[in-house]
Amino acid sequence: MISKHIHKRLIHHTFLSLWFLFVIANFANAADMAGRYLVSGVGKDSCRSFVDADEVGKSYYRTWLSGYITSHNYNSEDTYSVVNKKTVDELETWLRGYCFSNMTHTYEKAVKGLMRKLEYFKKKNFYDK
Repeated sequence: MISKHIHKRLIHHTFLSLWFLFVIANFANAADMAGRYLVSGVGKDSCRSFVDADEVGKSYYRTWLSGYITSHNYNSEDTYSVVNKKTVDELETWLRGYCFSNMTHTYEKAVKGLMRKLEYFKKKNFYDK
């Protein structure tokens, strides 16, 4: 059972993460002239941290992933859903495989790799099957 304090922190962190990602979504390709941009939240954690996360930690990574997917869908041309019919479990399985092989990479780098893999199978508009 999650303590009341941890539950409140989780809700607060979730809200702030989603708010931040939606704000960032309005600045498509808003990197500096050298292509650098600030990665915030658990995206800057190592793959090792993702692989070793407990249940509460896993919820942070899932929340960050959800915000990243939403931002990706919003900012990508001809994209309704990059994940199409994939489940969160399928996405996490791919991410875990990547991270087991690349423990020093960031979680954000792993998620970017996942987005590239999913691009081919994306749902381009709401009416696609």
